[in-house]
Amino acid sequence: MENEGARLRGRTGTWQFVSHSLLQDPSKMHTLQDDLESSFWTLLYTSLHLIPCSLSREDVAYMLRTVFDEAKWDDRIGSYVGGIEKYIMITYGKYLQRGILSGTSGIVFVAQPLNELLRSIRRLFLCWYMRIYDIGEDLSDIVRSESDKLLTSEAIIQLFKDAYTNPGWSHEIADRQEGLVPETGHDGSSKRPNAEVGEQWRKTQRISRASDATSSRLEMLDE
Repeated sequence: MENEGARLRGRTGTWQFVSHSLLQDPSKMHTLQDDLESSFWTLLYTSLHLIPCSLSREDVAYMLRTVFDEAKWDDRIGSYVGGIEKYIMITYGKYLQRGILSGTSGIVFVAQPLNELLRSIRRLFLCWYMRIYDIGEDLSDIVRSESDKLLTSEAIIQLFKDAYTNPGWSHEIADRQEGLVPETGHDGSSKRPNAEVGEQWRKTQRISRASDATSSRLEMLDE
């Protein structure tokens, strides 16, 4: 993964798992950090569906809809955009930690190592966002050190390994449960908007791949 570098051509990805920055700017170059961030959203999304947590079924459905299905059409670029709620979750800890003003509690899963894993990954990306968006005049040594860990995939992989081998995460007792999310969509509403977003996403990918093929043929003619 480290050797891929930034790329734009032939973009793929499931909408719910795409990084916040790619959702906000479809023309952005795809980087390693986007892939690493996707691992966080994939983990959280899957956990909400299968691992019991402190949220009610209704709250889980609401979170899935507002964070993972967030999408609106942008006429300026002719594409769906999203990712604002994902950005807020990373930078402000929405849903993940206790709300000081609202008094709401953060998500707590029954598997404690899972909670620690989510917090650890979120911490890395909080530092990364502070770095790339230049939040604060002077970045502390801690922020620089933590954000440096996302220059490769090693730190994220190690966090997953540590969580999986943690004695607090029993592999003898099944903690997976079905039916944690209402079956009729995340909140009982129509799934049509999500289908439209998915179709537009696939259409954009097809256009991108067609452009790639044309570019490749032109390059061959120039040789």
